Amino acid sequence: MKGLKILNQTGLSLVEVLIAAFLTCVIGGFSLEFYMTQHNNWLVQEDISEMQQNVRVALDEISTNIRKAGYGLPASHPSISVATDSIKIFYNDSVKIDTLVYYVSRQDSLHPALMKRLNNATPQVFAENIESLQFQKVDKLVTVQITAREQRKDPHFVGDKYRRRVLTSRAEVRNRA
Repeated sequence: MKGLKILNQTGLSLVEVLIAAFLTCVIGGFSLEFYMTQHNNWLVQEDISEMQQNVRVALDEISTNIRKAGYGLPASHPSISVATDSIKIFYNDSVKIDTLVYYVSRQDSLHPALMKRLNNATPQVFAENIESLQFQKVDKLVTVQITAREQRKDPHFVGDKYRRRVLTSRAEVRNRA
């Protein structure tokens, strides 16, 4: 009885094995393509999130320092000095007058950076991948506009392959204009 069972069973034909291998490859290929697409989307979202966080933090600190400008200074001393692409903020937190300067450095053309210099110290990188910093002053109101871009190029994005975000804030000099 046992011997009869074995003789009646047949194995897989070559055609069946090839069809199974083909279907496995197709399903594996689609799965890999799906994973790659999702992974690339995750990387893009990570870059966008980092870019937005950089510009928000920079804008928040600059606005806070503009509001603080002129604190503890004599009436004859200016509280801020605004150029189109830089700002100098004066205030007195201690015995001497402190000077803050914000500007964009383009020493590394691939990664422009927002620089911050306190008094005459060496400028420090405050935020990376900041392309533009613009100021406009009307009386006591200062408008700050920052343009940030992604760190890496996205080959699927149009133009020069960089995504950008522009944020604008207005801050009033509370102490003096």
